[in-house]
Amino acid sequence: MLLALVSGFALSQAFRTITAIMATGLRAEFGLSAQALGVFAGAFAFAFGTMQLFMGVGIDLYGVRRTLLVAFPLAIAGSLLSALAPGYGVVLLGQVLIGVGCAPAFLVCTVFIARYFAASRFAMVSGVAMGVGGLGMLFTGTPLAWLVQQ
Repeated sequence: MLLALVSGFALSQAFRTITAIMATGLRAEFGLSAQALGVFAGAFAFAFGTMQLFMGVGIDLYGVRRTLLVAFPLAIAGSLLSALAPGYGVVLLGQVLIGVGCAPAFLVCTVFIARYFAASRFAMVSGVAMGVGGLGMLFTGTPLAWLVQQ
């Protein structure tokens, strides 16, 4: 279960950096100004940050599994919406959905670790989870940049 949660966190981290890799293509395809591109980049972060409190409450009230079952499909829907977006407004909505869907990614990891691992192992296990999750950003660097240029 922890591997699945950390994989979701890695995907969340990947979504954070995709805008930087795809900025040139987004500007060309949608004719975006620098300001519009900035709003696009900030949409994920704003939605992600805004939902932290609500996701924390959701995890406390409904548990890790139920919160994920509500949130992660929003990230999937946002990804599909962004990929098929005919215009800027739709791709912006996709980013917001991705941000909301990814909001509980690390929260659920830490809650799971706190509940199922000894307190003496919390720092080590959560550190490993954070490190492995950070690989998501690494994979959106050179590999994704190469794919976008092809």
